[in-house]
Amino acid sequence: MPSAWDIALTHAFGQLLGRPLADHDATATYGAFYGGNWLYETGLDRHPGWVSREALSGRETVSHPQVLILLDGYADLVFDASGSLFEVDPADFDDGLVASVSVFAKPGIVRGADLAMLLDKHPGEPEWQLWQARIASDGTLLGALKAATAIGDSPRSLIPPSDEPEERAVLAHLEAFSDPASDDLAYCPQALNEAVIAMWEGAVDQYEITIWNLDQLTGRRTTT
Repeated sequence: MPSAWDIALTHAFGQLLGRPLADHDATATYGAFYGGNWLYETGLDRHPGWVSREALSGRETVSHPQVLILLDGYADLVFDASGSLFEVDPADFDDGLVASVSVFAKPGIVRGADLAMLLDKHPGEPEWQLWQARIASDGTLLGALKAATAIGDSPRSLIPPSDEPEERAVLAHLEAFSDPASDDLAYCPQALNEAVIAMWEGAVDQYEITIWNLDQLTGRRTTT
């Protein structure tokens, strides 16, 4: 049985998306990703902490206080490098090797867990660049939505904090994520499709947060 907290979250997120969460594929894998100009302009997309073996294996998470989030009171984002998406040049590796692990039809975008294998098979130091940083979550749609909106495992994580798992308290928290005209974090309902479950643009296109159905995105089943 879902907890009262999960029920409140599920109903509130359904209102945000304009579609009940139950309408989405419960067997798919979902992820919340942070990307955009901010990563490139600050050099965070090439920070060596993303490609430590502990990070790429998923044994350790990655945090960067420099990551831009223009919402007061929200905790620093915590990232899963193993599930993050990196761009590499297929020409740096043996023929077909990058294509075999690419998540799109055009080779070059790979998951962090697969990047570890590519780096191990390369004798030198091939170029890589972080494209989309996956915010750590459990692979469920509810988990991805919580990660993207900085909601934890209790009502005390809400802004303002609540003592009861009430839907109205969750909706108050989500007001910051529901305004299409916001200059801080604008909700983008026009971008939604079967692969893009939710999307926000922050700081006038400096960054975006996107929730993807990863099975629709890649055309194959993924792991959390």
